Amino acid sequence: MEDLWRQRTGSTMNHSAWINPRTKREKDAKPLFQTEVWECVSDDCPCWMRKGLTFEAHPKCPLCGSAMKPGVRMLPRVSDKEPR
Repeated sequence: MEDLWRQRTGSTMNHSAWINPRTKREKDAKPLFQTEVWECVSDDCPCWMRKGLTFEAHPKCPLCGSAMKPGVRMLPRVSDKEPR
C-alpha cells in the first residue's frame, strides 16, 4: 500500500499525519438541544424540517406532499436566534 501511496503522492506514507475522521468529528461535536420540528406523517417518507425555518403555519412535505405533524429532535443550533 505504501508503494501505491508513494506513486500517487510522491512521498512516503506518514501515519502520524493521518487524521481519523471519527476522532475529528468527536472533537468538533456541538451540543445538542431539544428542537421543535415538522415531521412528515407518511411512514415511507423520512422528511423533517426545523419549525423555526419554515414560512408556513402548517407546511406540506417537500418530498412527498403529505401533511406534516409537530415533533421534537435533538439537534445542534443553527443560529443564535433559535429559542433556547
